[in-house]
Amino acid sequence: MHNARMNTIDRQILAQLQVDASVSHAQIGERVHLSASQVSRRIQRMEEDGVIRGQVALLDHEALGLQVEAYVTVKLASYARADVEAFHRRITSLSSVVECCSLTGDSDYLLRVLSSDLKAFNLLINRDLLDHGDVASVRSSIVLDRIKRTTALPLSSGA
Repeated sequence: MHNARMNTIDRQILAQLQVDASVSHAQIGERVHLSASQVSRRIQRMEEDGVIRGQVALLDHEALGLQVEAYVTVKLASYARADVEAFHRRITSLSSVVECCSLTGDSDYLLRVLSSDLKAFNLLINRDLLDHGDVASVRSSIVLDRIKRTTALPLSSGA
């Protein structure tokens, strides 16, 4: 949903926050030519409108010992509501699954997984995914090198 109340200055504020949300409102104001209080009001409005969902610290998974990053596609064995809901609950409870998307196409889900090592990754695949009877198949791809990753959303109107 496009927010009609946003303008160029709001997008500039969002761009600044996406680079570093810890910067002060006064510093953002200097960069976008507004007072700190005007920046604060705009940020508060964008929070109330749901444009800004929250502000977090981005952690480095490798520095935290999570050496294996993988993308896993999952095909379910059953699409009965109870089975799908059980799968959703299980995936939601797994801290090593940092993202899960429902897909169109040959696979039903795409998971982004972070594990300490291949042994932990193997346990996740065999114990947490395949050992429940609701998953027909999984395919995994280990990340060798990350070419691009950003948390910044495209803010231009022609995104």
